[in-house]
Amino acid sequence: AMLVLVALCLAMRGLALHGHAEKITRSHPSNGSRSCVYPGTCDPPMAKFSRVIRGPRAGQQWNINGGFCGSFSLQQSALAHGAWISQDLVRKANKDSPGPHHMHGDSTLGYEVMPINVAFTAKALKLTYDEWDYTSPKPQASAYLQWVKQHLTKGNPIVFFPICKGDPHRCYPGSCPNGGQVDHVEPIFGIFSNYSLDDPKVYPDDVLLHASDQDYAPYYRKMNSLPDSLEMEGNCKNAQPGFGKNEMYPCFDETVTYGLAVTGTETAANNTLPVSLVVDTDEEPNVRMLAPPSKIFGNVSVDLESVSPGTPCNLYRYNSTETFPSSPEIVVSFNATHNQWVYADPIAFLSNSATYYKAACDSSPR
Repeated sequence: AMLVLVALCLAMRGLALHGHAEKITRSHPSNGSRSCVYPGTCDPPMAKFSRVIRGPRAGQQWNINGGFCGSFSLQQSALAHGAWISQDLVRKANKDSPGPHHMHGDSTLGYEVMPINVAFTAKALKLTYDEWDYTSPKPQASAYLQWVKQHLTKGNPIVFFPICKGDPHRCYPGSCPNGGQVDHVEPIFGIFSNYSLDDPKVYPDDVLLHASDQDYAPYYRKMNSLPDSLEMEGNCKNAQPGFGKNEMYPCFDETVTYGLAVTGTETAANNTLPVSLVVDTDEEPNVRMLAPPSKIFGNVSVDLESVSPGTPCNLYRYNSTETFPSSPEIVVSFNATHNQWVYADPIAFLSNSATYYKAACDSSPR
């Protein structure tokens, strides 16, 4: 019995979500070019209607301790609602999660973000969210795609749990409720359609925008090409197997799948406005590998469509999850413009921090 237990533990430690013990170094294009991994498509489609969510972008996850793909995906999704959160702090946010804890991590540094703990992690980071109901009737593919489209058209990014060609499709024990399988985690943050985005139906030529977490290219994918069986001989038949290739053209388990839409941040007042954050980097120094944190400058956008021009407003900055949303460190006053107010914050924050922005105006709706 002891030998069986040891073998099981070794097998579980061998699992990883596209992470490696060593630091992976990938060339970062200095001329702004982005190489595209076949059969992925990196050029946006011609579509009558589209919404690319402001904030998230393609970039490089940390490839240690099982892989920080879940942390990177939550980090990028939080930007759409005005928050930068280090991959280090995303993982630490679930250190008190109830488990089971068969994934990489511990009760001090936190655990890999998996379907079992993604909602706990988001809540601990004071993000609001809508989690896909993985107990829905099987197969879930059609309903899941409708749910994804519904959130993307509202401006809510998706933390997406795909399977990848050549990977084992073997969740850590207890990490994937209801029997689904995942190999990776990616953010989805755009939608393209030839039909009004008010139409909830998923059409054959609808396209979504996602990142691989392993390169700097945006990937555009027909939504109906995403579901597949665990054999991956359907929609993902031509995907390239292996690390650094299969993340660019993943599928999801058509029977049971997982996802979490980040819908906002927790706020104490009802008169807060939609805020998004664009940062000046697509790669975070890995402080867990003793890299020094970098300075990050943010560009904040406040949606003022519901506010009359000239209304007095405030932008609040919080330099930690603990102080958000009640104790801002910085307050910037401004008057509402017609539809949007953009602020280039002159004060940098560190890459290993959690920094949140919130905006509110006097009650003066249009």
